[in-house]
Amino acid sequence: MQTPRSAIGRTAAGLGVGAAASSVLAFADGPPWGIVKLGGTGTLVLLLLAAAAVTAGLMGARPLIVLAGAGFLAAAVLQLVQIGWTGANLLGGDGSTVALLLGFAVGLLALGLTTAPDDRDAPTSSTGRHDPA
Repeated sequence: MQTPRSAIGRTAAGLGVGAAASSVLAFADGPPWGIVKLGGTGTLVLLLLAAAAVTAGLMGARPLIVLAGAGFLAAAVLQLVQIGWTGANLLGGDGSTVALLLGFAVGLLALGLTTAPDDRDAPTSSTGRHDPA
């Protein structure tokens, strides 16, 4: 049986791999794959944050998972502020970039900030029954 911590770590690593794979959506030219606008700097930021999420997930360290999620959130906020209130576009993105980054941010933050169930709440037998102590 897998522990909740390892399940959370595997899920965080999976989100990181998904974030790295989503860079294909920025490289592709036009629909159906080219649905995210992202410049060179934005792609680098996406890949670095994806690597951080994979590393945090493999280590199973919740604080690092939260940190990776906060990085994605910061990048999403930066992109939103730049397309809405400034003329700069450091990440080279648009609203699709905000949605992509925000999705990974929410997923990683949810994983890192949720509490794992206590061991005493887990079933004590293979039948799934919990016998009170």
